[in-house]
Amino acid sequence: MGRRRPLRTFDALDRRLLRKITRRQRPTLESGLNRLTHSANRSLLWLVIAEILAAAGGRKGRRAALRGVLAIAITSPIVNGPLKSLARRNRPDPRLDRGPSPLPIPTSFSFPSGHAAAAFAFATGAVLEDPRLVPLLVPLAAAVAYSRVLLRVHYPFDVVAGAAIGAGAGVVSGPILKAVRDEVQSRRPAPPWERPPSRQVILVTNPQSGRARDRLDRGVKAMAAAGLQVVERLQVRDLDRLPFLLQRHADASPLVVAAGGDGTVGSVANHLVGTSTVMGVLPLGTSNDFARSLDIPMHVEAAARLFAIGRVAAVDAGRLDHPDRSPQHFVHAATAGINVSFARLATRVDLRRRLGRLTYAVAGILALRERPVFECDIGDGERYRLIHMAVINAPVFGGPLDLEVPGSDPDDRMFEVLLVEELPMRRLLRSVLHLALGIGHQVRGVRMLRLSRLPVSSEQPLDVALDGEVRGRIPGTFEVVPNGLRVVTPASFTG
Repeated sequence: MGRRRPLRTFDALDRRLLRKITRRQRPTLESGLNRLTHSANRSLLWLVIAEILAAAGGRKGRRAALRGVLAIAITSPIVNGPLKSLARRNRPDPRLDRGPSPLPIPTSFSFPSGHAAAAFAFATGAVLEDPRLVPLLVPLAAAVAYSRVLLRVHYPFDVVAGAAIGAGAGVVSGPILKAVRDEVQSRRPAPPWERPPSRQVILVTNPQSGRARDRLDRGVKAMAAAGLQVVERLQVRDLDRLPFLLQRHADASPLVVAAGGDGTVGSVANHLVGTSTVMGVLPLGTSNDFARSLDIPMHVEAAARLFAIGRVAAVDAGRLDHPDRSPQHFVHAATAGINVSFARLATRVDLRRRLGRLTYAVAGILALRERPVFECDIGDGERYRLIHMAVINAPVFGGPLDLEVPGSDPDDRMFEVLLVEELPMRRLLRSVLHLALGIGHQVRGVRMLRLSRLPVSSEQPLDVALDGEVRGRIPGTFEVVPNGLRVVTPASFTG
């Protein structure tokens, strides 16, 4: 009896809220929402949108469509099956205070709303793949959900609960889709003439990646199961020995596998750009943005299988030419300013040991708070006062968020250059949001350039982070190295 009283109180509140929302007659709005809610029956509206996205939305559109449909497939059987049967809540009174509902009252139970669940499942899944869809899909999903209340076939809380369940399914659909995609891609062989030329592997590891030791062991076992043999092991701090090891095994043309994050991958690539040696990536880092840019699976077993049957693709690299030292190469991005401060903090061993997974978040907050200002001349001599500069070669950033720089590609022969002037925190965060959502309108003080060569000069030498590791300096010149690196990718990767 004690448990039923709060439920009765809540039910009464929900009924009063429904009466308040539907008290006024709005024939034009109800007519439009009636057509909209009919179009969403059996998720037809969302399936049609998915077809359009898949046909006209390019790579991101296809991914958004697939993830949205998967989210509906996850949520609909749960909502329309066991949850409705467990709750057994009857539909609202079809008349209330103002005549019958314009919709036939469904015979199924009311809680939770299947229409709201499907709407927010599709919208959440799709916009997490392609944030540019937010202005279209989120209001449309909200309108479908609202129609179920205004047309008096659901109580407000039915719709809220359905929307929350659907949004959760949209979030969960990402890891599920990624795991399935990785598994499929890792088992799809490339044509024999496009596969890596050797079954021998030189494995480069980062001893500071202690938390990744178990995943490294799993990757090595997966390589062995695929018929690959690790003939040499090398720590990233000893990479100067790599040319000697390659010469020792020259007859076998071994594959060099970078087992680590973007820093490890960039350090290995620095030795391989411009050579015929093929690099494999075993993603063990936190972000793995370069691997994500090439559609390399994040599951180590799936990534390891590619070393035997994947496609060898030639992708662009970046080079930083110094006036007084040897050129340095990078594959993901070269950065100065905020990201250098972030890299110094994020790679501190003592900080990693104390903070664990929170290291990147804390390092990011501290770097944003410091926001060091530096002056430099860009290109034809235009002077800038900046807090951040990024020369971007590969498009993906943000790690698991899988955000992309609009218009960028790992083999388009161009850099995307981001210049951020000294800004208040509010405008700085807005510029990051615009970049993440692919919004064309730029915030004042933030510039985006697209070019293949960028001279940068400064009165004082400035440290540069190459692929997250502080190992470069300006003044210098950034230049694209077209098809400079040969790397193993899934067979589906087109370059």
